[in-house]
Amino acid sequence: MRLRYYLPLLVFVSGQAQAFDLLEAWQAARTQDPAFAAARAEADAGRTKTSQASALKGPQVMLNAGAGGVSNDQKITGAQFSNAQFAGGGAGTKGTTDFRTQTDGGLNLNLNLRAEYALYDATRTGSAMQLNKQAELAEVQLSAEAQHLMLRVAQAYFDSLLATDALTALKAQQLAVAKALESSQARFKEGDVAIIDTHETQARYDMLASQVLEAESNVQLTRAVMADISGNQDAALQRLSSNTDFKRYVNGDLQSWLTRAQTNHPQVHVQQLQQQIAQVESEKFKSKYAPTVSLVAQAGGERLMGLAGSDADVTNRQLGLGVQLTIPLYSSGMRDAKYQEALALEEKTRSQTDFARQRAAQEARSAWVAVNVGQSQIKALEQAEHSALTKLDSTRVGRDVGDRTTLDVLNSEQELHNTRLALSRSKYQLLHALLNLSAAAGELNEARLEEINQVFKP
Repeated sequence: MRLRYYLPLLVFVSGQAQAFDLLEAWQAARTQDPAFAAARAEADAGRTKTSQASALKGPQVMLNAGAGGVSNDQKITGAQFSNAQFAGGGAGTKGTTDFRTQTDGGLNLNLNLRAEYALYDATRTGSAMQLNKQAELAEVQLSAEAQHLMLRVAQAYFDSLLATDALTALKAQQLAVAKALESSQARFKEGDVAIIDTHETQARYDMLASQVLEAESNVQLTRAVMADISGNQDAALQRLSSNTDFKRYVNGDLQSWLTRAQTNHPQVHVQQLQQQIAQVESEKFKSKYAPTVSLVAQAGGERLMGLAGSDADVTNRQLGLGVQLTIPLYSSGMRDAKYQEALALEEKTRSQTDFARQRAAQEARSAWVAVNVGQSQIKALEQAEHSALTKLDSTRVGRDVGDRTTLDVLNSEQELHNTRLALSRSKYQLLHALLNLSAAAGELNEARLEEINQVFKP
């Protein structure tokens, strides 16, 4: 029987592009990820709210022009005039007269230019405040999306590394089983072991072959997710350095992290801004009679041109500058209904802010526990790895003297590789918990990512 020896699969290594680390993966994802591109576009739209707020505070200029056909018949009786000469009277006398202007089919032209500047308008001022808050909200939401992308990149990065570790562990076991199978066959031919030893080893080899196929598929899937986020199909991933001190990445006690989370969590900021916007909305309708005072300048005119010979031509021109006062007296209860609605929505946002603080504290506490448990777990697994290695050496010696079987050795091999895989998994989980803890406190940024990224330096 010919045996094919499988070396541990080292994906993303020599022969490919130079390995890139967690920070570089984030920097690539920032420009390639479509979800983050949508968030940037939304933030760009939100920034225009500042310009809209400034426009509300500035003057408004409107130009109206029109033209149309018209028929007009105007009759005035008893109009009084002075300094005019009438029939039967001299210049400078006063009197009354009747006159009539008629246009059966004419052209009416009008042009009006109006400029208005609000001196006092509580509604417009409130709307400007809301627009500025919405612009600020857009920036906070973009920051939250950046944090979310960092966590997604980290999860995809760690998943890909863990899948590779799992495949490497299976390949190593498969290699050990193949060697054991060859040895068992040789010893069986010499009469040193029973045929059952060979059969058990062959069964273990066949099972590992199936598991390797599944692990290879998992490597491809996790790599595809990483490629979708970063836009990089071929670059290798930098692996964890052999000696990593995770303790230096955590400082402060649980209470300090909870306080920072309840204050600085992006979702808390979002809800606080939403609450402020809702408060301004209720202020806009708080006064039942909300007057507006505006400075108004207006210039324009109208001309009625008769098209027939007997039709009259009428021209009106006007130019004005003054202050306009507007007071809404009755709106059928609409303003009060709007006020009650705004108060209810304000209370809703207040409750949502409290809930966001609770969620932020829960996230921080969960991440804090994961970090501390992870550190203890890594220490325990490192000791377990040492014990499993010692057990494997003892089992091999026992097999050589006849106290242990080949299957005992293979079980010890499997235990060692499973322990190493569990250790790798715990390290990735701890790193992700550190990122989650920083995100809960609103402190996950590129500087923090670069700090944690040092664990991937060779």
